[in-house]
Amino acid sequence: MTLGTVAAFVASVTWAFATTRYARASREVGSTRVNLARTFTALPAFAILRVVFGEGPLFAGFTTERALWLLASIVCSYAVADSLFLAACRRVGITTGLSIASTYPLWAAIWGTVVDGEAFGTERAAGTLLAVGGVIWLVRLGTRGESARERDGVGLGLAVLVSVLWALNSIGVKRGATGIGLFDVNVFRFSAALLILAPQLRLPSERGRARAPTGGWVTLVPALLADCTLGSLAYVYGLSHTDLAVGATLSSLAPLISVPFAVAAGEERFDVRRLAAIVTTVLGVALLVR
Repeated sequence: MTLGTVAAFVASVTWAFATTRYARASREVGSTRVNLARTFTALPAFAILRVVFGEGPLFAGFTTERALWLLASIVCSYAVADSLFLAACRRVGITTGLSIASTYPLWAAIWGTVVDGEAFGTERAAGTLLAVGGVIWLVRLGTRGESARERDGVGLGLAVLVSVLWALNSIGVKRGATGIGLFDVNVFRFSAALLILAPQLRLPSERGRARAPTGGWVTLVPALLADCTLGSLAYVYGLSHTDLAVGATLSSLAPLISVPFAVAAGEERFDVRRLAAIVTTVLGVALLVR
């Protein structure tokens, strides 16, 4: 197991920790304000880290192509794609929406194999399919009672589009960040996110929302610090130091990581089916990192 694979998995852990807190806050203030809070946390943190630990000129080694790939990664994640994900979930339900969107490591793996020429033998293919299938199974077990909305064609189409965009996010980070300093990459990505997200506050859907979640933004500080510093570093390092099939899959395991926390909190019941889904996912991961 390489440091890159460990980092990609750590990104799943930090996201699993943060996402439940973000979900509660976004219901009150909207996803744009939550993502701006992430940006306002990450950008100064990485700017300071760049000043203290960085070497050479800022953005040294960047090319126009790299910058465009990193910009695409932001557009294909929380600057645009995550809002489309919420729209899909409103139409087909969170279970169906997340199940479809969670297939994105498959598209990333296909790109890595066909375009980038990465190795993708039988064992790695089986590992990817088992891991992604296990995550989708866990998602499907997590909620009930959404079957009436699952046939909404627009919602299903949006969920498929999100899966493609999330795959492009992984590809963009891989293409743009490989060989570049981690602090420089994150300063660039979050600067771009700020420029894209700030105007979205003027959208009709964002007007009239609360400016802060219940208890204030301070309640999100642990999640913001974990996700926007450690999580962002781990995600960029993991994607830029592994093949796409490995990095994209290992960084998508938040539903697996969330299970023990949800069971401990009494929010979910542990049963044989959930155990089978976990075993399927873990077996897939084991095949991937061999």
